[in-house]
Amino acid sequence: MPRIIAILFEDDPDAAYIAVELDSPEEPEILFMKGPGFEKRMGPFPLPYAEATFSRWNYRRVKNPPHVALNDARALLSAMRRLKPDRNGGAVSVSGREERA
Repeated sequence: MPRIIAILFEDDPDAAYIAVELDSPEEPEILFMKGPGFEKRMGPFPLPYAEATFSRWNYRRVKNPPHVALNDARALLSAMRRLKPDRNGGAVSVSGREERA
């Protein structure tokens, strides 16, 4: 199941960018999405490209990545809203709940 692995927080929390790791039989692929409607999607990209993007734009890696349903904007927004910055430059899901399809 896809999971949010990184987030780029914005001034408007609902306009954050997220990086979602897709289920893949081979190497992981990353899809970038922008809230709150998640109509803006970029990718999927191979993991090395995504890692370079994380570094360049200061994405925060999510320590306990929540699973998400890609076609459910409300569930994506709910999962994204639970992501909070941590003191170590990452992000953490504060509720620990997972969004399921």
